Amino acid sequence: MPPVNPFSAIGPVLIAVSLVSAAPAGAQTKEQKAGARAAAEAGGDAFDAGKYAEAADLFERAERLVHAPPHLLYAARSHVKLGHLVEARELYLTLTREQLPDSAPRPFRDAVQMGEKELAELEPRIGYVSVVVQGGAGASSVVVTRNGQPMPAELLGVPTPSNPGEYSYQATAEGMESSASSIKLRDGARETVLLTLRDIPGYVKKDPAPGTAGSGALSGSGSLRTPAHGDGGASGGRPLLVGSIAGFGVAVAGGIVGTLFLMKSSDSKEAADAKCRPTCLKEDEQEITKLDDDATLQQGIGIAGLVTGGVGLAAGITLLILDQNRSTVQSGARVTPVIGTNYLGIRGSF
Repeated sequence: MPPVNPFSAIGPVLIAVSLVSAAPAGAQTKEQKAGARAAAEAGGDAFDAGKYAEAADLFERAERLVHAPPHLLYAARSHVKLGHLVEARELYLTLTREQLPDSAPRPFRDAVQMGEKELAELEPRIGYVSVVVQGGAGASSVVVTRNGQPMPAELLGVPTPSNPGEYSYQATAEGMESSASSIKLRDGARETVLLTLRDIPGYVKKDPAPGTAGSGALSGSGSLRTPAHGDGGASGGRPLLVGSIAGFGVAVAGGIVGTLFLMKSSDSKEAADAKCRPTCLKEDEQEITKLDDDATLQQGIGIAGLVTGGVGLAAGITLLILDQNRSTVQSGARVTPVIGTNYLGIRGSF
């Protein structure tokens, strides 16, 4: 059979479609095969009529129903006609990697051979565009758009196969943007688009979202944030405030215990004194001694409780002041505790 000329009438593909059943069909049904044949025939009519977008769609649908190399060949040819060189190249690559058995129909083998020839002719026509973003030190979440559509970040700086045509590129980041850069890519051309980020005049950056992480974490605006002095976070919150609350708790507990035992000591002394009114009887001496001992012990516990409460109060006030100093360090205010033997006070500068 003579070779099929590129972009000739669609007759040869219809011959191939009639032989679809000769290719390994797997679990494909007769309905799928008939549908693939119908789609390919409609695609052939569209191709001959110059309706290449319709032809590409129909041949690709036929290929999804039943695999046949001529489907890929004519789908690729349709894309070439449309100027979709990148899409055509991918279809040609799929076609040329086909490993046909010796028993494959001749139209199948001819389609693979024509695909190899046409791919070699197409390769020099593929254009490449490299997009490079510069400026905007510290910027993050940079988005580059091509004709208004976001580009994958992984393609930045990579020579990317592109169809011939006109393109407009722009880069944006929070508070920054580049000027739009337009190019007209021709067959086989290699272009580099340089986008320079600059601050947007008058732009006010958003405050970081509450609860964002510390150093190296993205803030709510998408840029890197350095934690402020005394910032809490996952490393422990506000330990001075926690210690202050604990100190006040000790003060309250010590005060209550101390007061109760001092009152109990007073009651024990009064009971001992009552035993000696009007005179101390010998038979009461043992009980009086016990009451005096209890009063002394209770008084000691009471005083210890009050002292402990006082220490807790002093510690609570001190830690609270230190915690407040941490939160107000940026405003220049500072408070310092002053603790003496018989007094507790504060001094500060504002």
